[in-house]
Amino acid sequence: MSGILETLSKVNITEDQWREALDNHKVVADEFDGFTYYRFVKKVGQLEKGSVVNESDIIFHFPQIARIMRLESGIKAAFNRPFYIEEKVDGYNVRVAEIGGNVFAFTRGSYVCPFTTDRVGDFFNSEEFFSDNPHLIVCGEIAGPENPYNRGYPSYVKEDVKFFAFDIRTKNTDKHVPTEEKYRLFDRYKIPTVTCFGRHTNSDIGRIKRVLKELNDRGCEGVVLKPVSPDEKMVKYVTAGSCYRDMRVTSGLMLEIPAEFFTQRLFRVIFYLLDNELPLDKTIMQKTGESLLLPLFESAKKAISGEMVAEEFHVRLIHEKSIQKLFDHFHKCSVNAVLINQRKIGNYWHVKFERRCYPTYEIIRKYWEGLSHFD
Repeated sequence: MSGILETLSKVNITEDQWREALDNHKVVADEFDGFTYYRFVKKVGQLEKGSVVNESDIIFHFPQIARIMRLESGIKAAFNRPFYIEEKVDGYNVRVAEIGGNVFAFTRGSYVCPFTTDRVGDFFNSEEFFSDNPHLIVCGEIAGPENPYNRGYPSYVKEDVKFFAFDIRTKNTDKHVPTEEKYRLFDRYKIPTVTCFGRHTNSDIGRIKRVLKELNDRGCEGVVLKPVSPDEKMVKYVTAGSCYRDMRVTSGLMLEIPAEFFTQRLFRVIFYLLDNELPLDKTIMQKTGESLLLPLFESAKKAISGEMVAEEFHVRLIHEKSIQKLFDHFHKCSVNAVLINQRKIGNYWHVKFERRCYPTYEIIRKYWEGLSHFD
């Protein structure tokens, strides 16, 4: 306990606060491959949900980024000084850090990600980077068709997954490395990054809109605008195309997902059309209807016929023992994942599994069998 308390003193969390957080389950003890750590599931002092603590280090949560809905007015409200524009990649967020001589990748939910931790050596020379910079955390997005969590991914990642770094943060603080210094570190250590579209000012709206049109046409998610000045905050803006993709890959499970997920994306599509003076024509309405209705219709057909509603995934892992770690992780997260097969091809274990969606299946079945309900 003394080691944890000494570490927590760096952020002014007292022993009484810590014991209360443990008693009230705001903090949960966890373990991965012999590494013991604590996950923050609620805010305690300065540490928000998603933070990670062990006896030597604190890894702050990755902060939410505010969204702007209209490009010109949003940019002018956010920035008085220059900023950089980076692509927002459609994947899942990880923080990669060295702790006790081992490199771990943490999810937004503060779990060690077994998949990313297994594969991190494929993405960049983590041993060299952390040998020189043990106090730093590399933040990035894992994206591609062979990831274990998301069915959406960028069209330009054709197989497996890729890592796209976008930030470097500092252990034991909520600070990030300034944007231009971050780029220098990425270059020096050859860390793959999201695409950067250069430095801009809030008078470059026409040029920025052309960048967004290109991204939308290519099926990309959007952009994050990052200030040169530490006094200003990051903001993000997404394309209409990314909203359609989000709806298409999730609407089959609409009964399990909060309604705001879909209404927010419909609203973003409308704003994108208005912001870019595009018409609400039949093509747009057809695409919207297909994105929402078609996957849900397919889920209903399966459940009515007695077939389980499920999503199939394929991933590649370097170490065979990581397969069981991945399924242990699913169990912790209450994900019903069932192994279909595993086989060694070349340097990788190719693993196929199914994520079974019982709530969707059961609700559809009950309705079909005559359940009455109030709505």
